[in-house]
Amino acid sequence: MILLRCQGCGKKVSVPAAGAAPVLCPQSGNGRDHVLLPELPLPSLRGDEKESQPLLRFADRMLAFHRCAAAGHPEIYQEIVRTLDARITALTGQSFACTPLVRSDSLSQYFGLDSRGGVWLKDDTQRPGGSHKGRHLFGTMVELLVGESLSSSHPSAVQKPLAIASCGNAALAAAVIARAAERPLLVFIPADAEPSVVLRLRELQAEITVCHRREGESGDPCYLRFLESVRAGAVPFCCQGTDNGLTIEGGQTLLAEALCELEAAARTPSRIVVQVGGGALASACSLAIETALSTGLLSSRPRFYTAQTTAVAPLHRAYQRLRTELGDALDSFTEQDWYQVAAEKHRYMWPWERVSASAAHGILDDETYDWLALVKAMARSGGRPLVIPEETILAGNALAKDATGIAVSATGSAGLAGLLHLHKEEPLQPDENVLCLFTGVMR
Repeated sequence: MILLRCQGCGKKVSVPAAGAAPVLCPQSGNGRDHVLLPELPLPSLRGDEKESQPLLRFADRMLAFHRCAAAGHPEIYQEIVRTLDARITALTGQSFACTPLVRSDSLSQYFGLDSRGGVWLKDDTQRPGGSHKGRHLFGTMVELLVGESLSSSHPSAVQKPLAIASCGNAALAAAVIARAAERPLLVFIPADAEPSVVLRLRELQAEITVCHRREGESGDPCYLRFLESVRAGAVPFCCQGTDNGLTIEGGQTLLAEALCELEAAARTPSRIVVQVGGGALASACSLAIETALSTGLLSSRPRFYTAQTTAVAPLHRAYQRLRTELGDALDSFTEQDWYQVAAEKHRYMWPWERVSASAAHGILDDETYDWLALVKAMARSGGRPLVIPEETILAGNALAKDATGIAVSATGSAGLAGLLHLHKEEPLQPDENVLCLFTGVMR
């Protein structure tokens, strides 16, 4: 029997042999955090290195693969991944291949790192949809298709519309994948969404709802309308682990690839800086780190930092409250301790009251939905949340483009901006290897 375990309360849920896998904890909705993740056997060290498709290379980290294997038909997983990827490639001209990791000589010199160290960049800007978001949603779609394929009765639930709330990149990735899988998609976007994004969503036949803030309403109106659609029966096809824990699975492949490449280069990362909006990317990265430590791919735990802007920084607020209350005790918390924190979410995480503008508009989420996993990762590693001034966001983006020639957006390079900010407060040592992620293309 394959089980899912809630990271917020410890509840275990069995996965049916066929049909849709649960995506929400049965105890969700009680005011605490709930994120369902699979309990799977320890995966192989580096995945299948002959495969260039992430969900095939790291298949043994995916619930859908284990469901097919348990049914005696692992080939179903392979066929679904390859077919979906081929349809996406036909639609966009881009496939879901593993993306490059490079050591930037100019950035390494900029930060004073010698030949033993370096700034390593994982470039995920050239994926279908133009960002890393497709990794999350590709994995979610594969799970939906596997559940349907394993079911002799083809339950109607898998044919319900998919739903997502997004200001841009996540919506585009969702629309590409939904169109390739011939699934209807409801997209909830803000009034100031980029016209080019809206046009492409219409071309991909997404059903768009423009959301405005309502008087007396707290939180992102797009996310609130998304929740309403899910309550009405739509499938959460999103990048928040709290609404669909399986979105974390596909996202973990990004850092899994990077860690394998660093290990092959005989480098161990000392610090990882990840930009944070809703938090699913960083949550997926933290899962990849835990897996790498468990398999022995990583010999030591890198310090984990998150980067938000001064425009909206609910994760920093939550972390500081926990540190003020608990001090160093936070660093040695047990799972039961974290369950207690999840039960008191209202004391630490709530929507940011006044969201201002930023060039990194893709990380202006009112709330860090996957905050609990990030607080855990930072506390365990000796990292911390970084709050980046707007001038550093812009400087980081300019530096990224000048040093690499990559057309990365200010959102996509916010991790490098975080490293700039961190270096001023905690200067890097010459032999450090530091990892940043470029996650979105400039449009």
